[in-house]
Amino acid sequence: MKQTKTIRFFAIALLFVAFAGAQSAAAQPCSGPYLVEQRFPTTGTEETRWRVCWQPQRQFGLVITGAWFKKKKGTTYNWMRILWDARVGEMFVPYHGNQNRFYDIQGFNWPWVKLQAADCPTASGGTLLGPGPDACKIVRQRGLAWKYYNARRIGEELVLWGAIGAANYNYIVEWVFRDDGTVIGRVAATGPNFPGHPTVNHMHTATWRLDIDLNGWWNDSVFLSTHTEVPPSLIATDTAPLITQESGLVWQPTNFHSLLIGDSNVQNNRGTPSQLRLMPLRYGSQRHAETFTQSDFWVTRYNWREIYARFLPNFVSNNQPVNGKDIVVWYSGGLHHSVRDEDRTKSNGWMALAMWAQFQLRPHNLFDNTPLYP
Repeated sequence: MKQTKTIRFFAIALLFVAFAGAQSAAAQPCSGPYLVEQRFPTTGTEETRWRVCWQPQRQFGLVITGAWFKKKKGTTYNWMRILWDARVGEMFVPYHGNQNRFYDIQGFNWPWVKLQAADCPTASGGTLLGPGPDACKIVRQRGLAWKYYNARRIGEELVLWGAIGAANYNYIVEWVFRDDGTVIGRVAATGPNFPGHPTVNHMHTATWRLDIDLNGWWNDSVFLSTHTEVPPSLIATDTAPLITQESGLVWQPTNFHSLLIGDSNVQNNRGTPSQLRLMPLRYGSQRHAETFTQSDFWVTRYNWREIYARFLPNFVSNNQPVNGKDIVVWYSGGLHHSVRDEDRTKSNGWMALAMWAQFQLRPHNLFDNTPLYP
């Protein structure tokens, strides 16, 4: 039987009680070690709070199965759902000059790595989670949120990470939830270079599947935010055309491309539509013979069967309309591993240091005013 979010919602509603203060009876579909709740600031008067559900899953590693953000609204606090499901949908690894091209998510059934106390030291604010243990939780300072002469605010963040055991590589899957409502997704590749080809340069292309449900899974819209300035003109323009149908989109650095994801029924107290901005944090753009690597963003209609990034060209081939629908966005960021002597160990083995692909999901008019400011 076809699985839908509506069916899942009513099943959850029967099994769990809606948490206090939640809007529209949102429910928490997790408990115990798989539910993490963190208030900010960690000391003093609360201003914001995250509630996050996570799971360790074979192939995908650490998956976010729900995330809610609570911010002050007048004199009260209101929960808003941000994520329904967020995961790495592929780690594609093509090697230069040979036929080794690995789909490390879809092509294998890699397990997640059980963590040890040394992976998540309590002295650094770490807490091991899950029966494995399966994940590390860290609450830490993130540096300056803002500064103005003699005034400043040091920001804070909640970090959840776990590891996928992909033969000679470990993939570190990390999710960061900041006090200002920002979400950061990161994946690192680390481990011994490929046996038999340790000196061959290669790519690691991470593609995230992000089911962003801003306060609900209906009425989603996605816009391609575009900055344009053509010298010698002194005039610049910013536009955000609506994405009307399923498609793949190319990130253009000179246009500062990002995606704006919103819900037509969600706005802040100023009456401004609330959105989340998906911002690339990248070294370059991966382009391979495989069609799914030819775009950096993808926008698809929600379908629970559509889970692996390798098949994205097939997912969008029927050009379904997406405006006002339940939408999933995908983002790809590539890592170019140029083999270096720093990959070698003293015993003439190999150990590549962690290299990160990442993105930022940033609030855009979610707040009425500057957050974390008096």
